[in-house]
Amino acid sequence: MSTPLRTLLTAALSCGLVLVAAISRAHAADSTALTIYPAQQQDLFMPGDFATQSGYALVHQQRTFTLHAGMQTLTLQGLAARLDASALLLQFPAASDVRFAGLRVLPPVHGVAALLQQAIGAKVTVSNAQGAALVSGKLRAVDGARLLVEAASGALHLVSGDVALPAGLKLGAPGQQAQVSVDAPHAGSYRAELVYPTAGLGWRPDYALMLNSGTSCRGTLEARATLANHSGTRFDDAHITLLAGTVHAPAGMIAMGTPRLMAAPAEAAAPAPPAQSGLGDYRSYRLAVPLSLAVGAVVQVPLYAPHNLACAHAAVFGDAMPPGWSPQQPDFNPDNHHAESGNPRIEITFTAPQNLPSGEARVYLPDADGSLQFIGASGIDNARKGDRVVLVPGNAYALKVTRSRTHWQVDGKVLTEGLRYTLSNTSRSARTITVYTHPQRWREWMLLHSAPQPVARSVDTLMWRVRVPAEGSANIDYTLRYDAADAPAPR
Repeated sequence: MSTPLRTLLTAALSCGLVLVAAISRAHAADSTALTIYPAQQQDLFMPGDFATQSGYALVHQQRTFTLHAGMQTLTLQGLAARLDASALLLQFPAASDVRFAGLRVLPPVHGVAALLQQAIGAKVTVSNAQGAALVSGKLRAVDGARLLVEAASGALHLVSGDVALPAGLKLGAPGQQAQVSVDAPHAGSYRAELVYPTAGLGWRPDYALMLNSGTSCRGTLEARATLANHSGTRFDDAHITLLAGTVHAPAGMIAMGTPRLMAAPAEAAAPAPPAQSGLGDYRSYRLAVPLSLAVGAVVQVPLYAPHNLACAHAAVFGDAMPPGWSPQQPDFNPDNHHAESGNPRIEITFTAPQNLPSGEARVYLPDADGSLQFIGASGIDNARKGDRVVLVPGNAYALKVTRSRTHWQVDGKVLTEGLRYTLSNTSRSARTITVYTHPQRWREWMLLHSAPQPVARSVDTLMWRVRVPAEGSANIDYTLRYDAADAPAPR
């Protein structure tokens, strides 16, 4: 008795799907779990099947083996094509006394032709599209879309069509193969865990902040996990854990487009967010339901339920933190003056409503018609619940800040310098601009005059917040005195 299997030939893609389906049922692992680590490489998250060493994941599979007593070799099939064979482990329970004796990695099995190569030497029957038999005999070779079959008479036939294989013929599952030699103390059925790392699997958090219209800063933060599978192997109904944090992958494997969203039945309830917990010094997220990852698939699942939050919107010019440089001697050279000019950056600040793993946030704002428009993206570093998160989606087009010098006087080792920031606003509403500056000509300095007064100052920073009228301008005028009496002679 034989089992018909569609092979190719005019429809190679559909053949491949039929073969894979038939084999996966016969050779699937008892269960599969994936631990997927964060990945940042953008190419990993493009849909399609291509080779990549980006991404890092651990595959955990429970498998059952029937062993005889003594030394024997087990063939493991359907492994990820980009596995790291040096870290493959097949672990039997300690009480079983089954011992590892060796490992050998075999060439991978992919595609219809590669699968049928395993049937060479077996008796096959090739039929046409109407089901009429073309030839029966031993399969001798596979040449693309054609099969070389030796009939009972010894004649060789090169044919194309549907092929039926003997029911007892066991084809290996597509993917990488490995042989593990073990020594069993006695015959019996043994359950073991197969663990190995692979490249081509990774995840990243993706955030969307949908701001409300109006003058107050409020919005909804959505958090999703984007997963990509370019491991070269399909995983069905896998229990998935996502690890968050900065994890160093082994050398040769790199840890951290348009995502293809998982299609759910219309009547299905929204999937529950993953269960969050700690794992050592990291965070882990276990998906609520098993997930299937096809080869080349990019899918998204919720990381958290959407959060409504309050935020703060600011236009900021200059760095809040000082550059960390100070001269070894006073810098009293008038030519060392940089007349700054530019558009202040937009800063949107909020308190993290949950632990937010490092990822990218896209910011949206409704236009006059109520349609959400993308207004910029910004990275989020690993943030704990309650941490302050600052997004910088872009620069404020209608605002501009220019700095110029208004006064310069050197009297021995004392320098007096006057500076002005000119703030302009071409929008139809008043705006507040935050300006940072860092006196750096010498470490001993004094603010002699400022209009308006800074709202904050420290040993190396001055900060102002200035309201700029609609379609108008405002100035910040200030004077610094540097006293280098105890310093080397100024250059």
